[in-house]
Amino acid sequence: MYVRDVSVPQAVKEIILSNELYSKAIKSGIANYTAIANKIQPEVESSAGTKVNIGTIVVAIKRLADMMLANGFDNRENNLNDNDDDNDKKESLIRSPSLTPQEARMKLTGSIIDVDLANQESFTIVNDMLNKLAREDWFDFNLVRTAEKIRIVTEDMINSRKIIASLTEDCQGKVTEGLSKITITLFYENMEGIRRLLFGIFDILGNHKIAIHNVFFTSNEIILILERNHAVRAYDLLQNMIFKK
Repeated sequence: MYVRDVSVPQAVKEIILSNELYSKAIKSGIANYTAIANKIQPEVESSAGTKVNIGTIVVAIKRLADMMLANGFDNRENNLNDNDDDNDKKESLIRSPSLTPQEARMKLTGSIIDVDLANQESFTIVNDMLNKLAREDWFDFNLVRTAEKIRIVTEDMINSRKIIASLTEDCQGKVTEGLSKITITLFYENMEGIRRLLFGIFDILGNHKIAIHNVFFTSNEIILILERNHAVRAYDLLQNMIFKK
């Protein structure tokens, strides 16, 4: 019997290129690698036949992104159809941003630091750092890459501080402290619904004069970075908007 042995990079490549949304996000130069890694982790582990650390998947996505941005790739057409239940949920969210706890969850992380690495040379340094951290479970972070810069958002802890201090020194990065993170996760993919949620979020926070430091999103998740002293108020406002009865 022939057993297919798939490496993690190969599994990541096949999954990304078979998903139009992921491919477009990466090719556009605006992608949250950590969010994508968390989303595809079960598929990667299934293909590789073993447990795979999120950091390892992030490294594989970054390498694939480098190749895609340099050479260009045509992703395979994705013909997967959503079931009727998911379609009903999507249509409901498009009509109204209101959700139930069975459809989404919210999380507030109190102390966050945002690292802006605008130097092109930092790409190689960050890649080396991710290779070293690929097997570490304690360093939780979100990495977002555009065509010109890399941003790392991580919880403000002693261990992460040591790594960030070394990274910013090597890359001349800018660190912003005193931040919090609000994560809104849907239990199904719905880009139109995410866009509608974003519209509602910008509207309600704008009306209450709460500034957003940064925002990242995928087809089923929104990550908001705000000043820490506004985070609890923003969380309460958004919770009432999203989960209103």
